[in-house]
Amino acid sequence: MNNERVRAVNVCLSLAIAAIFVVPSSVAMFDGSAAKSEIASTADEPRVLRIGILQAITNLNPFSAYEDSDYVAFGLIYDRLIRIDEDLNSRPSIASSWEVVSWPEEDDPATTGVDEGANRLWRYHIVENATWHDNEPVKASDVAFSININLNASVWAYTPYINSKVAEFARAFNNNYTVEVYLKIPSTHPETLDIPIVPVHLMGTMLPYDIQYSWTNPNPVGSGPFKFVEFVKDQYLILERNPNYHLGTVAYDQVVFTMYGSDQVMAAALKNGDIDVGKFPPLTYESLKNSEGVITAEVDRSYQSTLGFNCFNSTSSQGSPLLRDTNIRRAMHLAIDKQYIIDTVWRGYADMGYALPAPVVPYWHWEPTADEALNYNVSRANQLLNDSGYDKWNSDGIRLVNSTNWRAPLNTPLHFKFQVRNDNSEDLAAAPYIKEMWMKIGIDVTILPTDESALETDVYSAARHEAYIWYWSGDVDPNYILGVMTTDQYWGWNDPFWSNTTYDELFLLQKTQTGVERQQTVFEMQKIWYESSGMICLSYPRALYAWTEKHFTNWGDPVAHPGRTIDFYFGAPALFMMLEPVTTEDTGGGGGISSTVLMGAGIGIAVVVVAVVAYMMMKKRKASAPGSSEEVKEEKKRGLE
Repeated sequence: MNNERVRAVNVCLSLAIAAIFVVPSSVAMFDGSAAKSEIASTADEPRVLRIGILQAITNLNPFSAYEDSDYVAFGLIYDRLIRIDEDLNSRPSIASSWEVVSWPEEDDPATTGVDEGANRLWRYHIVENATWHDNEPVKASDVAFSININLNASVWAYTPYINSKVAEFARAFNNNYTVEVYLKIPSTHPETLDIPIVPVHLMGTMLPYDIQYSWTNPNPVGSGPFKFVEFVKDQYLILERNPNYHLGTVAYDQVVFTMYGSDQVMAAALKNGDIDVGKFPPLTYESLKNSEGVITAEVDRSYQSTLGFNCFNSTSSQGSPLLRDTNIRRAMHLAIDKQYIIDTVWRGYADMGYALPAPVVPYWHWEPTADEALNYNVSRANQLLNDSGYDKWNSDGIRLVNSTNWRAPLNTPLHFKFQVRNDNSEDLAAAPYIKEMWMKIGIDVTILPTDESALETDVYSAARHEAYIWYWSGDVDPNYILGVMTTDQYWGWNDPFWSNTTYDELFLLQKTQTGVERQQTVFEMQKIWYESSGMICLSYPRALYAWTEKHFTNWGDPVAHPGRTIDFYFGAPALFMMLEPVTTEDTGGGGGISSTVLMGAGIGIAVVVVAVVAYMMMKKRKASAPGSSEEVKEEKKRGLE
């Protein structure tokens, strides 16, 4: 990287940040008047928790959203049957209790000692004091509807939890406080049914296809701890306290999520007191660690940085058929120096990646033995490609197909497109290193920075991707994160379109198991997935949080309690429920969104003006280098996902 160009960019950015503190909020891309009307109070200032985020909230439909930031919003608005507490344990929410029973009518007396209906019925007992945000009571019919809508073929977001191949139907009893789910296959884990509960009285007449593909949910009505107030896409989301929440109300009035285009601007907002907490990328996090009044924490989480390949063995795929060759993918796996990426890109704030269940729950985390490991080994990767019929090179140092190969004609170069999200600093930084590593084994890629929404379309709707860096996150039980890689998830969550028959069979088997028996099945699945290299787990990045106690206390210890964070979204998140506001006298009051916060929602006019002036000054002094616009793009920070 050209250090002179980096310094030039930093000068522009530093001047732009400084301008924020002297330019009024009216120059921001939105003036905040709508938000202020909801937050500010002339008589009695409300107590507002302000959260800065770098990954924008883009979708309020819980059935069609992709990103973690969207699910954070859902976790506050909608309840789930069962919530996950700060120590990653299952706790009651809409369901006060749950159990696994049998279908008595399915028991065949001719088969003595065999219960054909065993473990095929989940029963949930529903709390009697929960209400929707419009004050209607939450009933068993709402729960049954929420489950049954996910059994429709058009609805796919929660299919790793439950789908039409797993369950027959759900029914509510006349008492309105009992729900039974009739399964097609045995399963002993009703606590894994992690879906949002939605109101049948508002959605019952909607068609499943419309819920999935056309419903924008402009005014979400849930039963969770917060009620919807206002949302401006890519700018902010305002929620207010639900005073009737059945698990107890929070101790403050509102929560505001403000979306930032720059992690450095967000850091300035934190130090200035305009936001209370945020999650930051490594460099900015390190700059905050020694800031007065700022508290930081590096937290393990269910998150994986992944590099996938389009493995789709179908004419529907628009990717390169060569990536269906396991040996090519495995060689590319061997050629990646993951530790270098961890040290350089993540600055050590990550652990070595192997398979999908992350080490935040050690019981489900598998690691290969020395003999099984696909650790960095360029010689082994080159030998594997030579042995697989790719032992011819062109003058550019790229391998060619050199044998009869149904996937591609003779002399086809091993060259692929490589997509990375253009708003993710870590992915953008890692891609050139990985490209260089692959060139050592004669495989070339063209790096294509891509908008996240465009990547979603390329992958999930068109299957026109080839290689790409993205991420996966999940809950604490392995069922979901393993389920996304089953063949059933084609055109659903299975982004590499990877498939393995044994893996699919083991996925169904682990549903019926408990304890060590289930653990070993889960480990076997991870080994199959890892060795195939349809997707490579690069690392398990830690979440890097920073907050102040200017306005709130009782943040707790998220390192010891990893469920106590701002982006833990599995129903009534512990941190949101436990925070305590300090007095108005201590905070100096102020309920409105400040100019610094407003500036974070987009690059304000002042930032643009100052940046342009700085650029022109440097250009006049011939201090900028050719291609600096690309360097600016690569240096733009978005934060950990």
